[in-house]
Amino acid sequence: MEKIIVPVDFSEYSEFALQTAAMLAKKYSGEILALHMLELNDSLWSSDEDKDEKSVFYLKLAEKRFNEFLDKDYLKGVSVRPMIKNFKVFSEVAKLAEDRSVDMIVMGSHGASGMNEFFVGTNTERVVRHSEVPVLVVKGPPLGESFDKVVFVTNFDDEAVEVYLRSQKLFNDWGTEVHFVYVNLPNADFRSSKEIDDKVTDF
Repeated sequence: MEKIIVPVDFSEYSEFALQTAAMLAKKYSGEILALHMLELNDSLWSSDEDKDEKSVFYLKLAEKRFNEFLDKDYLKGVSVRPMIKNFKVFSEVAKLAEDRSVDMIVMGSHGASGMNEFFVGTNTERVVRHSEVPVLVVKGPPLGESFDKVVFVTNFDDEAVEVYLRSQKLFNDWGTEVHFVYVNLPNADFRSSKEIDDKVTDF
């Protein structure tokens, strides 16, 4: 696990994500790409060479807050590369991960930046849906330095096989015990015990 992206909005939730990423980076000698999304209006940018004074102000403010935010004891000994991008949609995080050959995205599930909610459930879901690399969603501080047990929720369909195989590589690296879960719903998709057993066997 050489590269990990952590979207940062300076909230406690993005710090939880950063702590988790630091734990993984130390274990695998990886690098953290700490990403802050400015979300500035395009009208604030006149050109690459001649930026509007407001855009420069917001950029410098973000850089100052970034330096303060990344001054953490748990990041000592970890390679951290701060990145400030004027992204507006969370699908761009997944695109950046692909362009930089990132191994994982670690992000908080909630947060706020100023008066605007930044990492709400829908935005986290957008990253998960657009990303071709694993996304680890963090809701609190890390509970330990390993992932001893993982629940893998699946319908055991054919399209889930590739997802599982990619996940299994991480599970093997972590020495994780995997527990499969199938959610049987009382509707047209309801399956008998024998049907589920057969799907599990095929899977």
